[in-house]
Amino acid sequence: MIETFNNFERFEAEARKLGVEVDLRALLTLDFLFLEEYKDFVILSLRDYEKEPSNILILSLDKNLLYSGKQFSERDFRLFSHSIQKKYGESTVLTYLVCKAVLESYAKKFEELNFLIDEFEAGRQLERFEETSISLRKTMDRVEDFLNILISLEERKIRQVNTGFISYDYELLISRTRHLLDRCRNHVNQMRDIRTQLEMRSTLELNKRIERLTDIMKKLTALTLIFMIPNIIAGHFGMNFKYMPELSVPEAYPAVIIASLAITISVALYMKKIDWL
Repeated sequence: MIETFNNFERFEAEARKLGVEVDLRALLTLDFLFLEEYKDFVILSLRDYEKEPSNILILSLDKNLLYSGKQFSERDFRLFSHSIQKKYGESTVLTYLVCKAVLESYAKKFEELNFLIDEFEAGRQLERFEETSISLRKTMDRVEDFLNILISLEERKIRQVNTGFISYDYELLISRTRHLLDRCRNHVNQMRDIRTQLEMRSTLELNKRIERLTDIMKKLTALTLIFMIPNIIAGHFGMNFKYMPELSVPEAYPAVIIASLAITISVALYMKKIDWL
């Protein structure tokens, strides 16, 4: 018999009737996949990418319980009508359907991330790069853990699931999971390449800004030196001394002006020569 619940209290109460004494509510807080075998039943928690909904299965010989937000139609079970009649057939088919739905949730999340990665390569939505990188690694870890669960079930680590009843469909499920895991790994490497390109681009832009700033500072320094010369000369004549020899020379003032202009022009030409202007 298979019973599905979307109300956790009812699910928990029915589990108690099967002799399940463990804290099932704790499974709702787990952010990873969980498989634990007991004497007469096995508990399997297959979480989607997001924290909710959680898919908790309690598998036994006579009764199988599922707490999930997913709904399976009679047609889904009818496709395996022959397998369901066998010993542990119901638990096997139910586990397969849940695993298939969980894989679809991972694949859907991956496609969302794949779209964003294409945007990053085009230089768009870069503000979401770190968030997407974390989500991609999390998805890869989830798919890898999920694949390990599938392999454990295939190896008959628990007697309540006999994948030999649905060998073709189950092998296809494992193949799709491996393919998704490979794509996740490839995209993690792709994100590393994009990160490297972004860092190189950022470094180039920073270097250009430093070059522009350096050029500006050079020009300001050159202008400061150029205008400092007449200021020094003007400051010299502005000193409060009674006796200054050059004050008694009639040609002193024009000579000072010409000298100031000559020195200023000479410094300006020199700064131009060394590319500071």
